[in-house]
Amino acid sequence: MVGLLSLLRDLDIYLSQHAIYISKLERAIENRQPFEHKTCRECAFRKKFYEEVYPYMEEYEDKIKELLHEIEKLHCGFHEIASKIDTQNPKPEDAEIIKKVKEDSTHLFQLLLALK
Repeated sequence: MVGLLSLLRDLDIYLSQHAIYISKLERAIENRQPFEHKTCRECAFRKKFYEEVYPYMEEYEDKIKELLHEIEKLHCGFHEIASKIDTQNPKPEDAEIIKKVKEDSTHLFQLLLALK
């Protein structure tokens, strides 16, 4: 439970990091610069979530467990979708991918806030 409380305490940090990730991705597309895509297990959120929260899943009440599973699925999907963009070779469909990434990010924020 300590890991979950710590995650909630630092929630604003993780929310802002995802917003920054999207912003950097958009800038890389605009400038056709390389972008280091990360998986859901490589970003800063990973350490807190997969090392301090997820391993103790069975200790949480069912409602919290369901939220955490949904958060994990959405978080990994966020990174997977974003990784489809080749920032050095932008395509028209990248705009739809960015839109989906932003929608998923907003939904992720809502789920994380629901933990409070």
